[in-house]
Amino acid sequence: MKEENANSKVCIFNPGDENCPLCNRLNRVYTNNLFETEIAIPAVVGQGYYRKIVLNPSMKVLIGDMTFHQKITMSGKQDSSLYNFAFCLGEGFLWRVEGNNQEYEISCGESFVFDRSHGGSILSTCFPGQRVLGLNIELGTETITNLIQHQRIKEGKSFSYGSRVVCSGEFSPAVRLILNELMNCHYRDQLKKMYLEGKIMELVAVYLNEVVFGSRVCSHIRLSSCDVEALRQARGILDKNITSPPTIGKLAKLICLNEYKLKKGFKELFGMPVHAYIIDKRLEMARFFIEDKKLRVTEAALLVGYNDLSYFAEKFRKKYGVNPSEYSKNLS
Repeated sequence: MKEENANSKVCIFNPGDENCPLCNRLNRVYTNNLFETEIAIPAVVGQGYYRKIVLNPSMKVLIGDMTFHQKITMSGKQDSSLYNFAFCLGEGFLWRVEGNNQEYEISCGESFVFDRSHGGSILSTCFPGQRVLGLNIELGTETITNLIQHQRIKEGKSFSYGSRVVCSGEFSPAVRLILNELMNCHYRDQLKKMYLEGKIMELVAVYLNEVVFGSRVCSHIRLSSCDVEALRQARGILDKNITSPPTIGKLAKLICLNEYKLKKGFKELFGMPVHAYIIDKRLEMARFFIEDKKLRVTEAALLVGYNDLSYFAEKFRKKYGVNPSEYSKNLS
């Protein structure tokens, strides 16, 4: 399916390597006219994928899951009047605006909104072994400005339009849930377009209400930088042992945190309890086996640690809205 008007003028380049194979592929993603495009990260650079979905001329979704072999810096120039909503679900990266020496770091569970109508480029830096997982939404400036102006007048709150970085900070579990639904949409073609458009507007409403207008309920647990690092280590251990994860007690000992802080902190930082995270990752892996590896449902369930097929089907249906057998059949 082709998009209804194409893209803004975009140029992605690596200041340290004019022949960067990753940038070459990314430019092909940005300059084509397809509804949905996905590329694999070149093996010489790293591993993972980058996906672009164009829902309409002023609404685009960019999803990336990338791990690089070496430090890489990329710069992107874009001629457009868009707001970028960037959400980090991986290990984060450094970025700055061209012409500004101030460097920002976006970490897991954090976001920022960038007003691109001012022009200029964003330079981002990723480090070896870091998993850069995130979702970026591009929305027309007029749509967002109207929403913000209406709410500002209604509530009598101020909002700065002068800064390119409109707002930044941590996002809530409610936002994370919507991001997960966006990244794991199982619909296709027009149904997918309708679903994603609705989810994006839901995300913007929840995000603006929480982050811009300050309606989020504050957390009751304090996490130091050492706690956050330990919790990220816990997530890494789970990712490597997702089919046979350690118990909460053993995991707490491995990262040198007490069980209370592990359970509360993990939910606060990553948006879901440890047990729910394990289930979620297993189901993502099962979907990958069914969709990409063309395995039978039974094989996929066993590979991700489910011996009870009815329980697996129940969890799969709850996450993706369809039974695994039906999901597999629809792929044929």
